[in-house]
Amino acid sequence: MTVIYIIAAMFAASAFLFAISLVPSKSPVTRRLEEMEGVKFGTESGSRAAAFDKLFNDSQRTKLLQQLFEAGWYTVTPAKIGFRIASGFGFGLCLGLGFGAYVGRYDWLFVLLTLVAATCGAYVPYYALKAAIRKRKSDIHRALPDLLDMLSTTVQAGLAFNAALNYATEVTPGALGEEMRAVLSEIRLGRSRSDALRSMAERVRVQEVSTAVTAIVQAERLGSNLSSVLEELAEDTRNKRMLRAEEIAQMMPVKMVIPMALFMLPALFVMIFGGVFAEYFPQ
Repeated sequence: MTVIYIIAAMFAASAFLFAISLVPSKSPVTRRLEEMEGVKFGTESGSRAAAFDKLFNDSQRTKLLQQLFEAGWYTVTPAKIGFRIASGFGFGLCLGLGFGAYVGRYDWLFVLLTLVAATCGAYVPYYALKAAIRKRKSDIHRALPDLLDMLSTTVQAGLAFNAALNYATEVTPGALGEEMRAVLSEIRLGRSRSDALRSMAERVRVQEVSTAVTAIVQAERLGSNLSSVLEELAEDTRNKRMLRAEEIAQMMPVKMVIPMALFMLPALFVMIFGGVFAEYFPQ
């Protein structure tokens, strides 16, 4: 019964930490708006957030904050990731202790399995963050050529670049549309267009986006034809996307070797030689 009480208390504490980590924080744009309006805002949950924020040093906190920006988790802070790591560790311990209580064994193997389960539970938030970064960058890669085409067409039609951004953002789905809306919000707050675009490129960390932003800023500074620059950027980005798809297609035969060896070949051997063994070794 003592082990059950410990598991229940640990599960409740882990669930509480995970619930706290799901409370959204204010995004940087919202904070700027509140600063301009004179509204006071505080940091997240005081001493608890500060304690979990100390799980990371300055370099780790900076790197983690950049990864959160790349994943689009603007309402999640490093302290909340600390909450999730602690809750995942607690859930893993609960799982290990519960398994030990079920089988009735508390030897060194049980301790090892409990530590492995707790470590895996603590790693789950990092895995979810990495998966979100990969998915977001893939969405941006797919949507960028269409956005550049839309910008080029609307600029050629006679719209100003800010108006073209506003129009293209309304029809651009997914992560890239969210980033472009953030750019327009920063421009409305008084930030220059070039700084807002550079800030977006620093947040998403996608090579094609950085190249496009650099080309647009230089074209505006030098007075070049912006529509032709956008058209060339769209064509170049689309060609790179096609090359990336061809590379992935060429890697498929190599990736299919292990599944074929593990699943298809044993079934094929059973079908070919099963009748022979059944004939020569009857029951």
